[in-house]
Amino acid sequence: MPKPVIYVVDDQKDLRESICEELGRSGFATVGAAHGDRALALLRKGAAPALILLDLLMPERDGWEVIAAVKNDPALKNVPIVLMSAIPPGSTTLQAQGVAATLPKPFTMEELLFVVSRLVQPQGTAR
Repeated sequence: MPKPVIYVVDDQKDLRESICEELGRSGFATVGAAHGDRALALLRKGAAPALILLDLLMPERDGWEVIAAVKNDPALKNVPIVLMSAIPPGSTTLQAQGVAATLPKPFTMEELLFVVSRLVQPQGTAR
């Protein structure tokens, strides 16, 4: 059975790579992208991921623009999105935008894994 794929979209290279490594150790496959345009290009090439971890403030295309593009794409619209940001928006805005959860920066890897595990299970575990 293939590992669930999680997209990690953040312009902070060290954070993006740390998240990908931690998720990899926890039974997930990951795809990293430094900005929204790259993430959307990758998302449109392959199968829908199990989850998208998305930074809000990025160059090229910000998190809100990525959310709008994902939610308007029939193949991606049901993919849960977790917004990672030092500036978390209000919950009504999140619900309107279709965000499943927020992860305020800075966060620990334990907090990350807790949020991710609520939305998707790693390979070899039962729901």
